Amino acid sequence: MTEWARSTTPGLPAQGAPIPRTATGTSTRKGWKKYAFPDLEKLSRAQALLTDRLEWLMPSAGASERASQAISARLKELFEDDVQLLLDNVHLASPQRLSQLLSDPTFLAVLCPSPHKTRGFMEVGLGLAHAAIDKLLGGTGEQVANRRLTDIEEGVMEFIILEALKTLAPNLEQGLPRMRLEGCARNVKEALGFLEGEEQVVVVQLKSTLGAQDGFIRLFIPATVVGMTNPPGEGPERRARRRYEIGRNQARLRSVKTWLRAEIGRAEVTKSDVERLGSGDVVLLDDLSARPDQGQGGVGRVRVGTGRAGWFEAELVLDGGGFKAKLGNLVLGEEPRHGQEPSSVGNENEGQAPEEEGAPGEGADLIDDIPLQIVVELARIPVTAEQVVALKVGQVIDLNRVPGEPVELSVNGKVVARGELVEVEGHLGVRILSLLG
Repeated sequence: MTEWARSTTPGLPAQGAPIPRTATGTSTRKGWKKYAFPDLEKLSRAQALLTDRLEWLMPSAGASERASQAISARLKELFEDDVQLLLDNVHLASPQRLSQLLSDPTFLAVLCPSPHKTRGFMEVGLGLAHAAIDKLLGGTGEQVANRRLTDIEEGVMEFIILEALKTLAPNLEQGLPRMRLEGCARNVKEALGFLEGEEQVVVVQLKSTLGAQDGFIRLFIPATVVGMTNPPGEGPERRARRRYEIGRNQARLRSVKTWLRAEIGRAEVTKSDVERLGSGDVVLLDDLSARPDQGQGGVGRVRVGTGRAGWFEAELVLDGGGFKAKLGNLVLGEEPRHGQEPSSVGNENEGQAPEEEGAPGEGADLIDDIPLQIVVELARIPVTAEQVVALKVGQVIDLNRVPGEPVELSVNGKVVARGELVEVEGHLGVRILSLLG
C-alpha cells in the first residue's frame, strides 16, 4: 500500500494544519478598498426613464419571435432564399455620436413613426442591400463592391422595406408606433438633419442573413417618439407580460444543469502524484472537517460547479439517518493555496530572479511538481441554474448521503477517485477504492 502525503515544502503549513479562512471577520486580508469606475458614462434620470419605457415598448420574446418569423417568411417568398433576422442590441446614443457610427456611402430609408411628425431612419448595410437587390432582380445575390445605390436600386430597396413594414404592422404590440416609409436620404448629413433638436436616439440593431450573405440593419428612432408613447401602467396587461417574461427566463434557467459540491477536506499533492494513484493507495489529508464514516457531522463548504467564484460555509448535520447541509456565509473569490497570503495568489514568482534555462524537457518536470488541491467531497447534488440563483443563507440541503458511504476525491471539480476515510498511524486519509475519469 502506497501512502501519499503533502511534501514539506518550506512556507507550507504542517500536515493537518487548518486551511486559512477568508470569511468576514477571520480574513487575512486588510479590508476592502473602494474602487471607482471613472470612465463610466453617467446616466441621467431622463435617460433612465426612457430606458424603462423602451423596455416595455420592445416586443415581448413571443411577439418578437412571431414578427421575425412573419417577416422572414415574406422575404423568403420575395427572394426565394432563406432569410433570418435576429435582434443584436438596443441602446441609446446622442446625434453627435451617430455621426461617428454612420459613414457614406450607405443606404438610409427615412421613416415616420405614425402619427408623429418626427422622423427617424433605417440603415441597411450596403453588402446586404446589394445582395437583396440582385436576388430580387433574378440574380444569385453575389457580392459586389460597396458602391452607392442608383436611383433604380433605391426604388427596389424601398419596395422591399414596404413589404417588410406591411408584414410587421399586424405583429406589433399595442402602444408601439407604426412606421411609414417616406423615401431615402441621399447622405448621412441629410439623415442626421431629421434629428435636429433631439438629445437621444434609440438605436435598434439587427443581424440579418440572406442566403450566404450576412449583414446588418439599424433602426434610429428619436427619443421623443418613444417618450410620447403611452405604455400601460401596472395593470393586468403589464403584469401578464411580466409573468410571461419571468416564466420564459425560469424555463431557460431550468435547462442549465450543474452541481452542488459539499467539501469536507483536502490535501495538497502534485500532478505526478495524482497520475500514479492506484486502488488501495492512501491520500493523507491536510484538513478534515467532518467524520461521516463515524456518523459525525461538522463543517464544510458548498460550492457551485467548479466553485471558482466562491463558496458557502455550511454546517453538516446527521438528520433522519442522512446528512444535510445548512448554508452559512457566502465567501467570494478564489482561495489561496497553503502557505500563501491571499494577495499573493497568482504572483508566486513576483520579485524572484528568473531561473536559468535548463535542458529540454525540464519544463514538463516542473509542471509535474506544481502543487494541486485534491478535495474530499461528501456529496454532489445535481441542480439547475434556477435552483442555484434561489440559494440563500440558512437554507438546508439534503445531501442524500448516509454514514459509512464512500467519499469522492476531485481536482478542479473533476472527480478522479472514490474512497473511504481511514486512519494511518494517527493521520487521517482516504483509501482509494476505485479510480474514475
